[in-house]
Amino acid sequence: MDFDIFQPIISRRPEIKEETLKKDLQKYYLPFAQKLINLKQNTSLGAVVGVSAIQGAGKTTQGEILEILLNHQGHTSIHLSIDDHYITHKQLNELRQKDPRFVRRGVTHDIPLAVKNLTDLKNFKEGMEVQIPIYDKGIENGDGDRVGFKTVNKKPDFIFYDGWMLGAKKVSDETVFEKGLPALDTPEHIQFAKDINKKLDEYTPLWSLIDFMDVLYVPNYEISLKWRDQAEEALRARGEGMSSDEIKEFVYYFWRSVHPGIQIKNLAHDDKTDQVVIINDDHSTGEVLAPNQVKMMYP
Repeated sequence: MDFDIFQPIISRRPEIKEETLKKDLQKYYLPFAQKLINLKQNTSLGAVVGVSAIQGAGKTTQGEILEILLNHQGHTSIHLSIDDHYITHKQLNELRQKDPRFVRRGVTHDIPLAVKNLTDLKNFKEGMEVQIPIYDKGIENGDGDRVGFKTVNKKPDFIFYDGWMLGAKKVSDETVFEKGLPALDTPEHIQFAKDINKKLDEYTPLWSLIDFMDVLYVPNYEISLKWRDQAEEALRARGEGMSSDEIKEFVYYFWRSVHPGIQIKNLAHDDKTDQVVIINDDHSTGEVLAPNQVKMMYP
């Protein structure tokens, strides 16, 4: 395989070094692609590959690399994000009228539409068309909104579905929200986290469609604040982008919705998770582990 096919990814993501990617291909991506090909051997249905990770961990990049590898071996794939399935801006405003704590999108997805999209893609038959929503997170003053639909008219062998809270499940012991974790710093914030925790049961029908769950786990999850700040530097140089304080409040809101140190940690420890990939502070890929190994190494 000619390594030049990965150059567009490297040019868009300067934090990814060529030598690091070459090592990651051998250590992680090629074995992962083979696992997925093996998964498909006994079924004609499309396989939904869930990729869960906090902001900045590399979900999109991983999907792009795997799509290249699978295409090289004759397999078709499509990439979706749970962000595609946010409710409309009108629906978000209606939700805010009932509960003004939803200052950002967070856990506000159109779950029935997401379930229908993934189900249709898994069971794709010749002549079908599947309409996938296009969501622009930058419009409506950063609130985002649905701006149309894209049509899928070719059967995918693999459906990559990623998200910052993909696979997150409700925790039964809500005292974990009272342990002084980052972002859970006031009684109001703790109560919001508990209320969102209860909503996670609504996502069970969606998670049940995932055939292979891959978690990009960042043990030092607070590094994502630094990653986000680095990503905004170029924008600030042009007089745009968020300040460090604005980034912190933005990220903390999502942590209050689904916390990396609670629900995402639980997901990395969950026996139903198929593999966990440790993401180091420099964005490099660390160990590829089973959940029981994560429990021992990152309790």
